[in-house]
Amino acid sequence: MFYKRKLNIVALVLCFVLILSLLSFAVYEPFKVKLTLFERFVTMTLLPVEGNYRTLKIIWNLRMELATTEEENKLAGLKDLIGGGTDAEDWEAVPSKEIVFGDVAKQLIVDALMKLDKEEKLTQQHITLYEKFITYAEKPKEGE
Repeated sequence: MFYKRKLNIVALVLCFVLILSLLSFAVYEPFKVKLTLFERFVTMTLLPVEGNYRTLKIIWNLRMELATTEEENKLAGLKDLIGGGTDAEDWEAVPSKEIVFGDVAKQLIVDALMKLDKEEKLTQQHITLYEKFITYAEKPKEGE
């Protein structure tokens, strides 16, 4: 009788643990943000070029998501500049694209923006990204 009761308690505890772990999994939402073509280019400049294997794989995948398609190149009239960089005939010709950032990818961008802010090296091109990744992202959602 004692073992049966102990077994029931263990089963009950395991059920609670399972339910709690499922709830925490269901609540997780990756960071999604709409970025203009220009913001996508600026975001790519914030990504580190060195790191460990795991981080570099995340950066590689993020770069592919941020990169332009052939159609977007034509729409915006993108041109490579002689000294490096890219310019466009019309940055606004390409609609904003929703990009999903995992926790690590988002933190890389936040860290880069915070470092620029701390060093007082933010420029006008960083303002909208700073607002999307830091200012607006920190605001709690309704009901929290």
